[in-house]
Amino acid sequence: MLPDLDDVILENADDVLLVSLSARGLRAKLQSLQEWCAVNFILINMLKTVILIFGRLLEPSPVFKLGNETLKIVNAEKYVGVNLRTDTQNIFEDHYNAKAGTARYCAHRIMAIEDKTGRLTPKELKTLYMARVDCHLTHGCEISPDCEDVHVHQLCDVQISFIRQILNLHGRSMLIPLYTETGIVPLRVRRFVLALGYLQYLLILLPTHFARAAVNSSIKLAAAGKKSWAKDLLTAASKLPFPCPELDLANATALSVLDYAKMIDGLMLRWIQGEVDSSEKLYLIKGRREPRKDMAPAPQTLRLRHYLFMVKTQKHREALTSLLLSTHLLAVEILRYGDHAQPRENDRSKRVCRFCKIEVETPEHALLTCDASPEVVSLRTAFFGKLFIDYTGILPETGVPERDRAV
Repeated sequence: MLPDLDDVILENADDVLLVSLSARGLRAKLQSLQEWCAVNFILINMLKTVILIFGRLLEPSPVFKLGNETLKIVNAEKYVGVNLRTDTQNIFEDHYNAKAGTARYCAHRIMAIEDKTGRLTPKELKTLYMARVDCHLTHGCEISPDCEDVHVHQLCDVQISFIRQILNLHGRSMLIPLYTETGIVPLRVRRFVLALGYLQYLLILLPTHFARAAVNSSIKLAAAGKKSWAKDLLTAASKLPFPCPELDLANATALSVLDYAKMIDGLMLRWIQGEVDSSEKLYLIKGRREPRKDMAPAPQTLRLRHYLFMVKTQKHREALTSLLLSTHLLAVEILRYGDHAQPRENDRSKRVCRFCKIEVETPEHALLTCDASPEVVSLRTAFFGKLFIDYTGILPETGVPERDRAV
């Protein structure tokens, strides 16, 4: 039989949290705590013992004592690493702020390593990100679903900024390639899937378990349209960057939640691939196939791309990344944006080559076909000469180095 929910006492090592629905109930618990500590020779740290009141404050404010000491009523406190606040609409607002700051600090510290080691590779930076930054960006996501954009956006900004540094991309680069090239899952989706994992765990518990009773109560509140953890979870699903069906919480089981999480992963991959396929800027990475060990190359939406660790020279790797993701300085890209020196050109056909003044200045035109610059032609000829000597297998059957076809 499930005990009275007002009897809940949370304990984590020597950190004790007393929860009560009324001032009278809390006073009774404080009295019991004092008596238990006296019998077991335990001293209570009065400096760390405070009261938080959630909801409408009473006038006059209730007084709580532990022994002869009057306990302070405060607006904010931290318990087992989670910041709580009573005077904001979202009680976890401080937690979002704190974790965004900590994640940003860790990201800066990782980049500061390069002062001593030199430029780290994308593979190394991704490993450090998952070890030292991602843990802060996802901390507490199980108990605080992202039902409000304002708080989770600051976490997403940290992720986006760090991935751009991994790939050496500027602040106007597209967001979708940040995930396709590194294999890092968009933060909002990752936090939601982790919350689903927590729900799956709760549904496995016996009905007499306090956590299971809490989630059952939360689901009933959500069904009645009231604020609750379950309601926030449904709101978080509706705020994902792609449409998804609503989770049936009333009939949810651990297995159905697992299937729902897998469906979210699939929808995320289709959304990302759809964004790539529909973008005129990312035409160079459409339909590509990734090499696989002992298997034929195949399309993969999310993964750390092979060129990011196979191209060893930093400048070459960054130049290739810039070309593929359309962050280069060729006219087809820079004339998308206007400034005081160069007006914006909306007509793509007018973003012509700076040398020949005829064709659109795209990466393939500048690198392979433009003959208007003797210097570029000379560099290209030397490159192709070395390429066809070192890699004879890419020559066409005629033996003639047709540039477009061979490359």
